[in-house]
Amino acid sequence: MARCFTQQAVVKDEGQTHCGREAIKAWKTAASAKYAYTSAPFAVEQKDGRYIITSRLTGNFPGSPLDLRYLFRLERGKIAHLEITP
Repeated sequence: MARCFTQQAVVKDEGQTHCGREAIKAWKTAASAKYAYTSAPFAVEQKDGRYIITSRLTGNFPGSPLDLRYLFRLERGKIAHLEITP
């Protein structure tokens, strides 16, 4: 999954910022180990050079199910910036 990001990519999620592929890989590994969940995207839009995907997450985490927005910007076909918001 980390290969989908640029070397200097930034991910913002749950009040934390993860910079670079190694930090992003650690973030994703920790989230996957902590919770079991599925994600079902149901809306996609492009605005101001960013893509926005809205997805319903269902799993064993507080507040499930939850709709999240994934706002991201691409550089040369890879994710350069990703912000996940409710």
